[in-house]
Amino acid sequence: MMINNIVSKKEWSVYELTSYLKKKVEMDVLLKNIYLKGEVIRPSVSGDHLYFELKDLEYDAKIKCVFFWFDKNVEIKHGSKVLVKGNVIFYEKEGIIELKVSEITDIGLGELFVKLKQLEEKLRQEGLFDSKYKKEIPRYPKKVGIVTSKNGAAIRDILNTIYTRFENIQVYIYSCSVQGQNAPYEICEGIEYFNTEEPVEVIIVGRGGGAFEDLMAFNSEMVVRKIFESKIPIISAVGHERDYVLSDFVADMRAITPTNAGEMVVSFQKQALEKLIEYQKRIKSAIEKKFNNVKEKVGILQYKLYQNSPSNTIAKCAQDIDLYSHKLSFAISKKLHEAHKNLKNFEKRLADLNPESRLSIARTNFDICRKRLGEAFKKIFQQKEFVYKVNLEKLIALNPLNVLKRGYSITLHNSKILTSISQVSNGDEIVTQLSDGIIKSKVFFKQKGAESDV
Repeated sequence: MMINNIVSKKEWSVYELTSYLKKKVEMDVLLKNIYLKGEVIRPSVSGDHLYFELKDLEYDAKIKCVFFWFDKNVEIKHGSKVLVKGNVIFYEKEGIIELKVSEITDIGLGELFVKLKQLEEKLRQEGLFDSKYKKEIPRYPKKVGIVTSKNGAAIRDILNTIYTRFENIQVYIYSCSVQGQNAPYEICEGIEYFNTEEPVEVIIVGRGGGAFEDLMAFNSEMVVRKIFESKIPIISAVGHERDYVLSDFVADMRAITPTNAGEMVVSFQKQALEKLIEYQKRIKSAIEKKFNNVKEKVGILQYKLYQNSPSNTIAKCAQDIDLYSHKLSFAISKKLHEAHKNLKNFEKRLADLNPESRLSIARTNFDICRKRLGEAFKKIFQQKEFVYKVNLEKLIALNPLNVLKRGYSITLHNSKILTSISQVSNGDEIVTQLSDGIIKSKVFFKQKGAESDV
């Protein structure tokens, strides 16, 4: 929808109005990369994004701001005075104007940054940061001094690193403040202490991470100059890798963390110890190899000496005699065993050919056969008897006389069994067979049907 079409309308929809405002904001170059100065109100972090309101320093006006992919290491607090850079954006769905921030600077620290840069340039011009003044860190220090707070995490990290990697080292701690007004003086006193009263071979000066203001003691001019004047090499170990302070530039070596400082102090000792252990292993291996070679040669010479000794020759002869004696004894025993076995076979064969023995065997076989025959006859008789009884029962069941005993009868005419009234005529003689005799009678009348009145 074109803008001129919208302007000509007397009535707009909400969507048309918000779309128009969005296009106006996006097209206005004056709202791109603008700088705003104000006070941070109610900042909150969600994921990697920072949300806050920016309030005018003089008037009662404010605007919502969002900083996507915000660096969480930059500390923004409620009430902080900041200078922000960004683009004005308009959300048409909510009808809200917001500033999309791309840069943010704490104005309260602006003057401090300027002074710090001026001091850095001044000291650089004086040559305090020149590499020609850097002292070499001793490779194998036996005494190490640490200037830091005894209650901070830095001292624990340094000690854990040193003693984990190399135990045979003396560590002296000068506890001091690492932030606040007295911190620069106490740090200088610690450096002076190790240069005069408790000489050590290397000094670690540092602290753990913190906000920019917390690290200012190590940007102090008096601390920088004290580090430069030290006769003993100094390692600066302040904050994290991203934190840079002036003491890092003047120190003989910079450690990115207190833990890294501990590693620097004992790195060569650890390497030397590892080399000594490696050399020890090599020497031990060479000695063991040489010893095994000599032991093997001695063993060979002992074997040769043993083989050629008179006692060994006599022992071999005695061994041969024992062997032959054993073989002879075995051969004789074998022959006797075979002869005994053959004798047993002859005795068995002779016993098998004895008539009395054969007759006894025949009698035994006859008794067995007679017994088996009797059992067979008995079994056959039982089977035949069973079959006879079964057939007899069937025959009895099929006997017509048994049917007649139950009240039935058989009628015959001319010796033929009558099965129908059509087989006879009135006046014919018929014979009725009962269970105990017969009856002769004449036919007087016939009537069809299974039932009749007699």
